[in-house]
Amino acid sequence: MKMEGFAHVGLYVNDIQKSLAFYTEKLGFQLIWESVNQCEAGEVLVKFVKSGNSVIELVQFPFAIDRKDGWFDHIAMNVENIDEVMGILKEKGIEFEEGSYTHAPQTFQGGSKWVMFRGPDQEHIELNEKL
Repeated sequence: MKMEGFAHVGLYVNDIQKSLAFYTEKLGFQLIWESVNQCEAGEVLVKFVKSGNSVIELVQFPFAIDRKDGWFDHIAMNVENIDEVMGILKEKGIEFEEGSYTHAPQTFQGGSKWVMFRGPDQEHIELNEKL
């Protein structure tokens, strides 16, 4: 058996258009696939967005979701220059969590920097630069 990493991360959202705009316009993801699936309660809207080799599946149900599965703490995205990316995202209205900017020379060979912010449905997102 050969595992090659994640195919995608599924993210349930309340407003798929708002989430799509956030990930494409603010974070630079590209819409790569969209579909409408039917269930008894109506339409399930699905949009896949991609940045580099990272794919997020945005899913909006026609009803409120009662989460029983485990929760991921955050989605981490690789960046080459965290300070530059932060500046660009701040110009787009992204607010970073106070005190979350971390420089950890002991994490990974050569160290790492990271900072956290929130998406439209309060999903936790991390920018991560390996040094």
